[in-house]
Amino acid sequence: MEERKDRREELADAAEAIQRELFAGRVRELEAEYRKEERRASVKQAFADVFRLWDGKGGRKAGSLGICYLFSTMAMRTYEFRLILYGEDFYLDGYPAVSRWKPPCFFEMFEEDMAVIMEKLRKVYPRIYAYEEDAVRRRCVEYYLAAVRQLCGDMAEEVVCMEEFLGIKRTENFFIFFGAYRGEGDILYCASEGGTGCGGL
Repeated sequence: MEERKDRREELADAAEAIQRELFAGRVRELEAEYRKEERRASVKQAFADVFRLWDGKGGRKAGSLGICYLFSTMAMRTYEFRLILYGEDFYLDGYPAVSRWKPPCFFEMFEEDMAVIMEKLRKVYPRIYAYEEDAVRRRCVEYYLAAVRQLCGDMAEEVVCMEEFLGIKRTENFFIFFGAYRGEGDILYCASEGGTGCGGL
């Protein structure tokens, strides 16, 4: 069993070296795509959708917005994120607003990278098993998750200036975070750490 674990690590390490080289070129492609107004509009539309789902009855306030990836969707290769608007109780909120989002471009590029990576690995490592490829995918997808995080961080100020966002009641320390579903995450925006130029915060 230890041999298999070592081989998975060896494969993942070799794959990451290839992915790092491929991703250097992909970054420029992604930046070019997301400078396009229609791409940015599609991101804002995804966030607008979750804001519209918020039930603010009884003065209920939104406390945070999670941009969450699920390892299950990575394994199934659907690459869907969950946008989750929580109340003040955060994970204990029984009625969060939830919508699905698949960022365009990112994971199509990732699948293209994986085809190149696996072809190169098979020339060196005969008989790569499905669970070993899964380990490779899990390691390499981190590059694309980091890229989605960067995009969301860059667009956070635009998102909180949207009419749909400004129309919901929020806590004073409302924050936006990015991370694994029900796992750890990074805060991309926090209202209590400074306002924006759009007013209302």
